[in-house]
Amino acid sequence: MNRSPRSVIITRGRSAYDSHEVISIKKRKPLLLLSHHLLAAFLVAALLTACSATKEDAVRDMVAPDQESYNIYVFWDGRITDYTELINEMLNVINSEAALETINIHNMTFISLGDQTQKYNYKELFDIEQSPTIIVLDNDGVVLQTNDPQDIFQVSE
Repeated sequence: MNRSPRSVIITRGRSAYDSHEVISIKKRKPLLLLSHHLLAAFLVAALLTACSATKEDAVRDMVAPDQESYNIYVFWDGRITDYTELINEMLNVINSEAALETINIHNMTFISLGDQTQKYNYKELFDIEQSPTIIVLDNDGVVLQTNDPQDIFQVSE
């Protein structure tokens, strides 16, 4: 085992009882080990706080790329809501004649709120309490947050 010289003291000498060489290895007691751990924990906490994602960061990543187009994000609970039914309902809405004539949809993304691998904690950032929650964004930001897919038609008004 490779140890840092700061944590081990090695002494060479002769035994008091006979003439054999003795190597003594003692662990040095770390005096400031606890304070180093506290400092490291504080720095990590400060870094995480400073780098915490904000709603503005999420919106910037979610906005539509062009004027006159929209991105739709559908957040679902990942358990209770029937995902297949939700997809079909959303496809029926955005593929309806009324939507096709009035709303230029660039992208529609489904995100499970139970997915811990997501870049953002959408549930917290957008105060999502129901499933599904639908967020529609233009190139400037959020234009609609609703739980009813039919409300998407309000965007064109």
